[in-house]
Amino acid sequence: MKIIEKLLACGALALAATIVPTAGMAADAYPSQPIKLVLPFAAGGQSDVVARIAAERLTSALGQPVVVENVGGAGGMIAASKVARSPADGYTLFLPNASTLTIAPHLQPSSGVTPSSFAPIATVSQFPLVLVVNSKSPYKSLADVIAAAKSKPGKLSFASPGVGTTPHLAGETFSQEAGITITTVPYKGGAPALNDVLAGQVDLYFEAPGTIVPHIQAGKLRALAVTGKKRMAALPNVPTVAEQGFPKLTLESWAAFVAPKGTPPAIIERLRTEIERVVKSQDFTRKLEERGFEPLSTSPAELARMINEESVRWGQIIKERHITVN
Repeated sequence: MKIIEKLLACGALALAATIVPTAGMAADAYPSQPIKLVLPFAAGGQSDVVARIAAERLTSALGQPVVVENVGGAGGMIAASKVARSPADGYTLFLPNASTLTIAPHLQPSSGVTPSSFAPIATVSQFPLVLVVNSKSPYKSLADVIAAAKSKPGKLSFASPGVGTTPHLAGETFSQEAGITITTVPYKGGAPALNDVLAGQVDLYFEAPGTIVPHIQAGKLRALAVTGKKRMAALPNVPTVAEQGFPKLTLESWAAFVAPKGTPPAIIERLRTEIERVVKSQDFTRKLEERGFEPLSTSPAELARMINEESVRWGQIIKERHITVN
């Protein structure tokens, strides 16, 4: 009887020895299948191109295909909901711009998606906005715009590529900080908004450098200010908003990888390490700069702080300016 008990005990130990390493091996084996990368915007735009370049680099680094899936609509909330409800196993990732995580949840609370629905991984890029007017416009500085707006309240207009977008809230912030009234003209996307600014139908427009700079260089638009912390290399003669007396208008949008809440820390760390290598590579940096972006590498904790601070900031602007989505 004692012999049988010893044999059973030895068998249990042997079984345990085979089981214990398996848990540790799970993270080491990641990824063992293709990874889906969900993007909350349509294919073909600058953000989409950058995301696909990152996916290509990560495919090589991880040894598994990183497959891009574009899921547009509802300010990114359709894509966000899809990812938030996916298994937290590292095989569904999300690469939104800042507005999807920090603005849209305030405007669409019924979606049930909040920043806490995701596990932060790492940022990839950042970019300021550029405030432009048609080249035939009389305005050459923020001071000019403010003087005109105060002399003709409500007569000046600014184009918005959509309610709740970063350019829209930048315009609302400018109006609030300057103490002026400017009429918002909403569009269904950046292309029609830009077209009307080029045609002189709308006075002002905040937009990303990748879209705006070529038109500035062609002499069709005039840049009045950049919202970044420093001047842009591509527009060295254009002052920042802070230089013109509006530090609270300083903002830089960014793109970041996140995963469904509850994704194992070991998988988050593996992804963060590989993403950081991609972002810091010279080739990726060059690709970003060609499109008006700057590389930005952060830790999960830093990204969580950015999301929280910007969510508070935009939530306050949305409340104070009574912004809603119809």
